[in-house]
Amino acid sequence: MRTASIILFLFCFAALNAQKHTFIDNVNIWDGTSDRIQNNLQVLIADNLILNVGKNITVPEGAVVINGNGFTLIPGLSDAHVHLSANMSEKEARNEAHWMYTSVRTAKAAENFLMLGFTTVRDLGGPVFGIKRAVDEGLIPGPRIYPSGAYISQTSGHGDFRSANEPNVILSGGQMQAADLLGWSYVVDGVPEVLKAARENLRKGATQLKVMAGGGISSDFDPIHSVQFTSEELEAAVQAAADWDTYVAVHIYESKGAIRALNAGVKCLDHGHLLNEETIKLIKEKDAWLVPQAFWNDTPASFWVPGKDTIPEALYKKIKPVLEGTDTVFKLAKKYGINVGFGSDAYGDLGYESYALTEFTSRTKWYAPLEILKQATSENARLLSLSGRINPYSEGKLGVIQVGAYADLLIYEGNPLEDIEVVAHPEKNLKLIMKDGKVYKNEL
Repeated sequence: MRTASIILFLFCFAALNAQKHTFIDNVNIWDGTSDRIQNNLQVLIADNLILNVGKNITVPEGAVVINGNGFTLIPGLSDAHVHLSANMSEKEARNEAHWMYTSVRTAKAAENFLMLGFTTVRDLGGPVFGIKRAVDEGLIPGPRIYPSGAYISQTSGHGDFRSANEPNVILSGGQMQAADLLGWSYVVDGVPEVLKAARENLRKGATQLKVMAGGGISSDFDPIHSVQFTSEELEAAVQAAADWDTYVAVHIYESKGAIRALNAGVKCLDHGHLLNEETIKLIKEKDAWLVPQAFWNDTPASFWVPGKDTIPEALYKKIKPVLEGTDTVFKLAKKYGINVGFGSDAYGDLGYESYALTEFTSRTKWYAPLEILKQATSENARLLSLSGRINPYSEGKLGVIQVGAYADLLIYEGNPLEDIEVVAHPEKNLKLIMKDGKVYKNEL
């Protein structure tokens, strides 16, 4: 018995010493859920997980020691609405650029998000499965990625990227469109086709499904007010996702389509700038999520039309009501205390990722810095957990600093709970980026 105890002790000792330890000293910590910062603490990390948080922690022999200089340590940020592969025009991506070139640009977009402080993103449409794998294997730097795969769109919906003269595959009996082949979108109609598209995305590794349930700004054929997919089609997507223990997120602005989606079992509405009070109440009743965008009201015309100082009239007619509805939907969301995620939908040419940081400052019209930071950390982690048993990152917790959480950590010079601008300027204030226990930036 004594021999067995000695063997067990030696095994545990060897296992402990086989781990790579990182010790962060002299930091003030906001843990992702509390309402205040705790001063002068330490964090011990074993490999990629937080082992201890507190004071007077014993430092294992051989640990890498980082002095936080009395700065602020917070959980890594997350963005619940990105499109990493949408870093050039749809026309170029579909018909002109080689897929390997598109992949390299997507890898660069992923790195850009990480270096802004986003250690996790939910990609809501586009071919990113290979990039996710490369990031997870450590081949390229980037955030954790929750991929949706191809958009699921009806004919003439927000994911129908065909030009005016391109035929419908189903009607013409022709070959698949480039958007389908490359994994950008599946244009489908009817329950059987929706099921096929949903299951194809799940087969490839989608952690949630992205369905276009209403009109969009950047699409050519659908007015903003249009309602897309029938209740039966939406229910089919929801059932396919539920069978994999995950959920459906939909693109939607208007209330009519949002109510249809919620009643079909959809768990997340993205955008929602034109939702009315009835719809917000239904979100609350269903315990669903809203991921709206605020920074769009604070961007120049070049964000919508790269290289241009003005927005074409036809496009402006689509954008204008969405921007005008922003204030109302955020006020209603706060009034009823619904689940609100932090998602920027910041995409475009490489470098546009930095617009995601503008979402922090734009939300101060309705929320305090603490509330916004919770949305971008622990609240988003709750949203991401809806992927259930196919959650690819279930070894530890996301969005918090506590024992057993992933070592996704940021150190800022300054206090972002008092001044959200600290987060908005990482080039000046962000001194350390750690993701999965690995340091990607250290200016301490």
